Amino acid sequence: MKYVVGRDFAFPEYLPRYPREYGFDVLYMWLDISIDVHSGVVEGAVRYRVRARKDGVPVVLDAVEMEVRGASHDYYYDGEKIEIRPSWKKGDEIEVQISYRAKPRAGMYFIKPDKTRRGVYVWTQGETEYNRYWVPLPDSPNIKFPWRVAVTVPKPYVAGSNGVLVEVRNGGDRNTYVWEMRHPMSPYLLAIAIGEYEVHKEDCGGVVLEYYIPKYIDDRWRFSFYNTCKIMKFFSEYLGVPYPYERYAQVVVPEFIYGGMENTTFTILTDWTIHDKHAHCPYTGFPCPEHEDFSSDPLVAHEMAHMWFGDLVTAKDWAHIAINESFATFIEALWTEASKGRDEYLYEIYTNFKTYLGEYTRRYSRPIVTNLYKIPDEVFDRHAYEKGSVVLHMLRSLLGEESFRKGLKLFLERHRYKAVDMEDLRKAFEEASGRDLEWFWKQFWYSAGHPVVKVSWSYSDGALKLQLRQAQGEDSYPVYALPLEVKIVYEDGRKEVREVLLNEKEVTLYVQGGKPRYICVDPRFKLMKSLDLGYPLESAVAMLEDEDMYCRLQAVEVLKKNGSPKAVDALAKALGDKFWGVAAEAARALGEIGTGAAVAKLVESYRIVSHPRVRRAIVEALGSAKRKEAAEFLDMVLHDAGESYYVRSEAARSLGRVKWEFAEYSLKKALEYPSHVDVIKRGALEGLAELGTDEALKIVLRHAEPDMPTPVRATAVQSLAKFGPRKEVVDAVRMYMRDENFRVRFAAVTAALELLEPKLLPDLQERAEQDIDGRVRRVAREVAEKIKKFMERGTEYQKLREEVEKLREEYRKLADRVARLER
Repeated sequence: MKYVVGRDFAFPEYLPRYPREYGFDVLYMWLDISIDVHSGVVEGAVRYRVRARKDGVPVVLDAVEMEVRGASHDYYYDGEKIEIRPSWKKGDEIEVQISYRAKPRAGMYFIKPDKTRRGVYVWTQGETEYNRYWVPLPDSPNIKFPWRVAVTVPKPYVAGSNGVLVEVRNGGDRNTYVWEMRHPMSPYLLAIAIGEYEVHKEDCGGVVLEYYIPKYIDDRWRFSFYNTCKIMKFFSEYLGVPYPYERYAQVVVPEFIYGGMENTTFTILTDWTIHDKHAHCPYTGFPCPEHEDFSSDPLVAHEMAHMWFGDLVTAKDWAHIAINESFATFIEALWTEASKGRDEYLYEIYTNFKTYLGEYTRRYSRPIVTNLYKIPDEVFDRHAYEKGSVVLHMLRSLLGEESFRKGLKLFLERHRYKAVDMEDLRKAFEEASGRDLEWFWKQFWYSAGHPVVKVSWSYSDGALKLQLRQAQGEDSYPVYALPLEVKIVYEDGRKEVREVLLNEKEVTLYVQGGKPRYICVDPRFKLMKSLDLGYPLESAVAMLEDEDMYCRLQAVEVLKKNGSPKAVDALAKALGDKFWGVAAEAARALGEIGTGAAVAKLVESYRIVSHPRVRRAIVEALGSAKRKEAAEFLDMVLHDAGESYYVRSEAARSLGRVKWEFAEYSLKKALEYPSHVDVIKRGALEGLAELGTDEALKIVLRHAEPDMPTPVRATAVQSLAKFGPRKEVVDAVRMYMRDENFRVRFAAVTAALELLEPKLLPDLQERAEQDIDGRVRRVAREVAEKIKKFMERGTEYQKLREEVEKLREEYRKLADRVARLER
């Protein structure tokens, strides 16, 4: 029963985790703190009104690495928890207070000025269990309470927080901002941001929208947030529950360690999301919903969706994180459907499924809902986000729009301001639809893996024979119940859709109706599954003309595997598909085929297509083909200032993969081009790493140094792995595993995964045990385990690798000499 726990996710010592139990209720919190923005110190007092659930129960609060200066009652502090010991009985209400000082290593971050910004910026990040580093609190999602926060900061800094601003007190050279969260919220959602902000406001149907924009950012912020009110109104209408708070602020901060965080009414977002018109609409005027390149809408929609799923109702512990993250990812896709249409929505769900498959294939499988973990951060993965969104899409398809929306509304209204689990969700959908859903929950929420369906068909003696077989591995549910639809398109143009319940390992369907032109399984993409398609070439070519986008995507997959000249011609025609997602997949398919004819078709089609994301896919495909006849074209794209930033970045990366003789010169020139989040420079660094020369290594090492912007540093550090386990590479990766910057440390750990260098094992084990960030600890542990398995393969394998490395080193030296001579 591997599907119960999955594969390679839980380590041997992992034990089931359950929601924390408290012997008291928190009725209210008052927090009064002063923040020294320059020294990184927070000090003050926190006061709670609490009620006893049992006689004599202690009030236990999480408080890590603090100096406790006093408390209102007898207490004990061990460096991680404060245990306050009042004399009280069940039902008694009292107030407890702790005064403290902290210099937090996590939870609250102090960002120093650099070349692009003046002044210090301070922000907090509480999820999962990091607020405990700067305020004593019961740090668990299954406890909720309202609060009032007073934050004192030096002028001219602005301090924002959750809820409503009730007072600003002038204290000479300092101001105190008093914020009130009037609704009960989980402690990890408490947030503060401090900086030199300009606060812009607008009204959205009675809700105040605020935008906290750092003064180092100009009017470009409007490209990121122009759809905020439309998104809020759509979610309120679709979910049947109006936006449940008085205010919604989006706060831009530098050096954020995520894309965004949904602190109730006070979402914090990375300044990487700020972009110019050229990043958004490189080939047209703004807005350009049919031709967007980079957009902040997915991030804005995702974080706002959390105001309902995650904040209004909250997962009672991290095992049920699907209530927060699966829903936010899915609802984000609903905005895509509302703003751009059904094909865009389905392609986003399709892309989410492929993203999950990447994690499933390369790392592990696990049930979306599992309490077998050690670090809460571990469950914030592609299973919880992308796979969960596909499962919700499938639930929507099975229940129908009316029952699905009715279930969402019932769930939100019934559990408003409460902590819930996935069984609460199931009961709401069962009540709304009148259907039993235990089978669905067991297969798709509580089991690892996914269905794999092998499909083949043949026609003889006037009958169609269609065979469907479940072929998933042992880490997936043994036999799924899949209510599939099959579209049959006949040679004479007739179409019919048959319903097939695939609830056995294999089902064979015989149809008397004439000769089929092609067969398409699940044409409207209702179900989550991998398809292994055994279709004839001619039928796949014909299916490229189908009206359903998912059928055309299936045709692309079949043609990619075929790879014949006829398949290349058909895929080249698909580059002009009416939907950009199909065209992009056709481009990638041609790149994987990689023949001279495929490359010629890609280059020929480039100027005809107008969607920047199709152009991105074309230049990516040219790198996958690795044919030198593509190099001059990629070089031209890279240096075209009128091109999309992201297309040029992809061209730089591909140019390195092709290993063109003039690539190093071209890529060094591209390092100077300005772009959104330095995306062209980062593509050039990845391209140089693909070349693997000594000169390229010097350049990449230089861009990993601390004076470079964080996105550039992280890209450079991760790119080091392409050079193999040279001494200077191993030394650099080892050093950057201890960098102050989370993104750099994470990049170093992932570089170690590609290097698989045993010398890095002690460093990885140290990160796995000591890193302040749970994500770094998890990946470091995974990489260390992979290196150990690699070492167990024996000395012969190691000797072979050493010989290969010697050959690679000789090749690098030779390539360097040749490049110098050519220059």
